[in-house]
Amino acid sequence: MSCERIMIRAPKFVRETDTIGMAAREIVENRCISLPVVDSEDRFVGLFGIFDLLALLVPRVAVIGNLLPNLQFLSDDDDQMRQKFISLKDSPLTRAVNREAARVHPDTPLIEAIRLLCRSHLVIPVVTRDSEKLIGIISYWDAARHIMGPDALVKS
Repeated sequence: MSCERIMIRAPKFVRETDTIGMAAREIVENRCISLPVVDSEDRFVGLFGIFDLLALLVPRVAVIGNLLPNLQFLSDDDDQMRQKFISLKDSPLTRAVNREAARVHPDTPLIEAIRLLCRSHLVIPVVTRDSEKLIGIISYWDAARHIMGPDALVKS
């Protein structure tokens, strides 16, 4: 079974030239974990997601591994985080894109996409092999629905 069989075609995406605020609005309004980011020719650049957004709002030291298990020195003031978002929202998205995000091709075996979903907990973009153009995504919901089969979703 290949990724092409279960991918969502023509998925929502944002452009690397969009602002952080615009991408954040898309993520929150659509309740997305992450969205693919493409360039002006629809080539996949990376992902931007809710965790990337939230990580922009707290000091970097707070999100680096387990270096500081006690973060009491950080303010718990949501207004400060809101002000940080306001200061970032007009910045180009390109500065916050996860360019290391995994991707698969249409002919990639589904088991590989599932492995990547387990590792990253994000959507997996499906791109053309030759041009890296975004043609679909696979979410953990798509993979689980496929594996469970159509009868598993019928309510008794």
